[in-house]
Amino acid sequence: MTTDTLGVGYEVTIERSFDGPRALVFDCMTKAEHLARWWGPRMFDVPQCESDARVGGAIMIEMRGPEPYGSNIVRGEYLEVSPPKRLSFRLRAFEGADGSWGIQHVTTMQFEDGPGGTTLMTMTTVTEQVSDELLPALGGMKEGWSQSFDKMAELLAELG
Repeated sequence: MTTDTLGVGYEVTIERSFDGPRALVFDCMTKAEHLARWWGPRMFDVPQCESDARVGGAIMIEMRGPEPYGSNIVRGEYLEVSPPKRLSFRLRAFEGADGSWGIQHVTTMQFEDGPGGTTLMTMTTVTEQVSDELLPALGGMKEGWSQSFDKMAELLAELG
């Protein structure tokens, strides 16, 4: 589900099946060496990534895209870490010169065993804060997450 109104409270939900056990999928969601390989839409890479996957632990991802996107540091913290069942984190991105953030959202993921050793994931992202300049970017959030998860599926095939 995706809400229609861009702004605070904008919500994107994605249900996805991954070919791999929950423990491995959870590791791909929380370990820096894995996050760096799948995070971000196609044509983006991650030159730097840090992840301390515990409640209150920090996450930092540098997303680098082609022009005109450039690099963007994403920072946040883990709110819930319950391997391999549930994960929640708050992320902030597009830091302004004044220290404010262009966007902040909370993402929650639930993982269930699927048929044949697969993992069923339900992810919901809710926007808590967004600048006027970034309102249009919310419209691409579902596609961006979907492309990221495509990349993660490819990584799981390599790791599996």
